[in-house]
This record gives sequence, structure tokens and C-alpha cells, in this order.
Amino acid sequence: MRRKPKKHILLPSVLLLYIAVLAYISFPRYKESGNWKEYIIVLGISVLLAVSLFFLLKQKQKIRDRFNQQN
Repeated sequence: MRRKPKKHILLPSVLLLYIAVLAYISFPRYKESGNWKEYIIVLGISVLLAVSLFFLLKQKQKIRDRFNQQN
């Protein structure tokens, strides 16, 4: 029997992978322009959103598990 991947791990992981690919693709443009502040801010906000999504989905899953145990 295969285990189903948990949503609170899978979605933020995919999002972080997407952020990493975009950071790699956009790196030469920011290197050429020298606008590092914008590059770091965009990456930082994106990673912060992925981490907050992880904790939000984890909390939602805990609430769902507690509700299912009561029934």
C-alpha cells in the first residue's frame, strides 16, 4: 500500500522548487542590472510565503485530524 504524500509538505516543497528555478533563471538579469535589493526582497517574500503556507496547512491538518478522531 502506497502512502499518500501530505499536502502540508508537498505544496510548499513544490513552491520552493519553483522559486529556486525562477531565482536561477532571473539571476543573470539582476547580475547585469545590479539591482540586488529587488532580487533579495522578491526571493525573501516568496520563501516567507512558502514557509507560512507550510505552517498554515500543517495547522489545518491537525484540526482536521482532531475533528476526525472525535467522530
